[in-house]
Amino acid sequence: KSITNYWRVYAGYTVEAADACEDFLSDIINVKDYPLTRLANVTSSEVAKVLENSYRAVNIAFVDEWTKFSERLDIDLFSIIDAIQMRPTHSNIRYPGLGVGGYCLTKDPLFGSAAARDLHSMYDVTFPFSTMAIQINEKMPGHTVERLARLFNGAMSGKEILLCGVAYRSQVGDTRHSPSETLVRMLERMGAKVTSYDPFVTRWEELERHLPETLPEPRNFDAVVFAVPHKQFKELDLSTWLSEKRPIILDTANIFNRIDRSRWENEGIKVHSIGRGQNA
Repeated sequence: KSITNYWRVYAGYTVEAADACEDFLSDIINVKDYPLTRLANVTSSEVAKVLENSYRAVNIAFVDEWTKFSERLDIDLFSIIDAIQMRPTHSNIRYPGLGVGGYCLTKDPLFGSAAARDLHSMYDVTFPFSTMAIQINEKMPGHTVERLARLFNGAMSGKEILLCGVAYRSQVGDTRHSPSETLVRMLERMGAKVTSYDPFVTRWEELERHLPETLPEPRNFDAVVFAVPHKQFKELDLSTWLSEKRPIILDTANIFNRIDRSRWENEGIKVHSIGRGQNA
């Protein structure tokens, strides 16, 4: 559905090529509900893709700095963004999270500066926002590590951590440039022992390790980090799964709602969240 039910931009080197492209796309895209947009030339079509992904990367990087500020203020940035999104002009502001992954947002923001320099010899044209967004987003998993370290009072060595979610986004098994990979490498460098699970991944190629096919039992985990908002995690009842265990729970993807968090807290299960203060 993500292929057929989505807006598409296209162009051709000639009118005949553009017409042929339109005919082809019309055969596979639901153009009734998602009409095609023809641009004047192929360069414009490619810029549309790069600009869109650069915008999203900058948007995410922008929210990252407000994430850290909100946590220090002990407020809930998710509820604030929900309020802002009620205005149509601000409906696409991003949310806090573990980081950026995949094959588009991790590289496309650099294409503008590369094209200006290497293809068009425009040495005076720079893309500071896009470049800085890449740098900020690459460091985002470090904030989750810092938050977890504070919850452990700085003692990370030897801690048993269960990471729930290794794909770069929800409901897929794609681990390319996943921020979870960066998170695992950082935690393991600090001496933590990480067990990873993802309902869509049994073999994590980038780390060359096999993952369990079912969600592990809480056993002796010191912390559980939820990294990807898979539907399976959203439907998880922490109280039932944890039973008598009480590890640190860190939600990096706004998986658990306010009602559930409040109910579980009454049972002694404290869910900490990226983008929320300690008591938010």
